[in-house]
Amino acid sequence: MNVNVAGLAVWGRGLTSYDDLLRVMQTGGLPDGAEFIAPKPEAIPSRERRRAGLMINLAVTLAHQACEHAGVDKSLVPSVFASGMGDTDITDYMCRKLAQPDKMLSPTKFHNSVHNAPSGYWTISANNRAPSTFVGGYDYSVGAGLIEAASQALAANQPVLLVAYDIVNRPPFSEICPAGESFGAAVVLAPIDWPAAGAGLNLRMDLVLESVAAASDTQPSPGLKQVAAGNPSAVSLALLEQLAAVQEGQDDRAALKLRAAPQLELHLGICPAAG
Repeated sequence: MNVNVAGLAVWGRGLTSYDDLLRVMQTGGLPDGAEFIAPKPEAIPSRERRRAGLMINLAVTLAHQACEHAGVDKSLVPSVFASGMGDTDITDYMCRKLAQPDKMLSPTKFHNSVHNAPSGYWTISANNRAPSTFVGGYDYSVGAGLIEAASQALAANQPVLLVAYDIVNRPPFSEICPAGESFGAAVVLAPIDWPAAGAGLNLRMDLVLESVAAASDTQPSPGLKQVAAGNPSAVSLALLEQLAAVQEGQDDRAALKLRAAPQLELHLGICPAAG
């Protein structure tokens, strides 16, 4: 499948935008003392914003950033949301409450416990009534999300938003599904000849499914490995770096392996319309 990468967004420790990623790549690593800054999306109406936790705020912020980067209409773009573990803060809370004699759960937390809660808040914040899909597969979530979003973009001949995100875990949850950092990324995929309307990247990505997983996954650069820290969605960090390198002219073409079942190989380059 060949698609146009029209827009990107990233959020993690020391990263609050795609421009931050470009600066980190130029300097070779995160600045000293870099911290994770919790996003606060003003686009969510105040009533819903009071109910939203980190997971929702992270996903919604990424969705808005990627659409703005691509120059797509937020109210019309279909979306795919992907998470390896869902909102582990709420899962942890509910497990602890249900293990106690008093099993009364917070209605708000229960309401936000479903995997597609972030996409619901996104559609409210963007006045978006387009179809929205959720994909979950732990370490394979990003790969599955890319395949789903690319398939939709080509089938419908229109841009599709993909958002991947996971948050840090705490014990005992972290003993089963360790994630030492909160991280998320978003990408807008479009048909290969889609005319970029904004400051879109206009990069090409070819998705190839291999029958055997022979090669190991491509890893982020040493300066950004600490941002990944076991986060399932940080699998996308190597892809973001490679896309940025192609955009900046450091590579005419790049290829990388990404976790999927079977193995997903991505080939990157400049779209014909841009070159």
